[in-house]
Amino acid sequence: MRIHIGLVVLLVLAAVSVSAMDIYVDFDRSGRFSWYKTYAYVDTEETSLKGHNDLMHSRIKNAIEHYLSQGRMTENTHDPNLFVTYHALSSQAMRVDPVSFGVGFGGGWARDPYWGGVGISTANTSTYEQGTLIIDIWEAETKKLVWRGVAVDVFSDNPDKADKKINKAIEKMIKKWRKMKPGL
Repeated sequence: MRIHIGLVVLLVLAAVSVSAMDIYVDFDRSGRFSWYKTYAYVDTEETSLKGHNDLMHSRIKNAIEHYLSQGRMTENTHDPNLFVTYHALSSQAMRVDPVSFGVGFGGGWARDPYWGGVGISTANTSTYEQGTLIIDIWEAETKKLVWRGVAVDVFSDNPDKADKKINKAIEKMIKKWRKMKPGL
């Protein structure tokens, strides 16, 4: 019975680790984050989903604007402190799943070091499409990139799952942005 429970726990942990997204943030260490109060969203035709998947584009743009406004940033399309955009990238990734099987034999009172069990280890590999979402924020005045958030393994073929993963990724990234700004 213990083996079955351990196997179930191992499978659950493996499934969670496979579906977990990674969030990375980089920023200009000399950025004037306390000065930034307004932003304007800018589309990037080459790397956004606009025109390719307008529903997903709208979800991403709305989520960015929503989470930025929660941090007391206001949208100002005429004279912003910052420009904000996103990039959606897709790449092939490889998943390696180790598989091991073994059979043990009970030893007698004369134990032979080569007698005791047979084991086979192998690995299953598969490729899958991995979606990456990047949010760039740069100063409007200097055109200098001041912050970049990257979320790996965000997109899903299932629209409901994709919506949840995108919102969670953007929320985590923007929370890290807000930590850059005193008082938010």
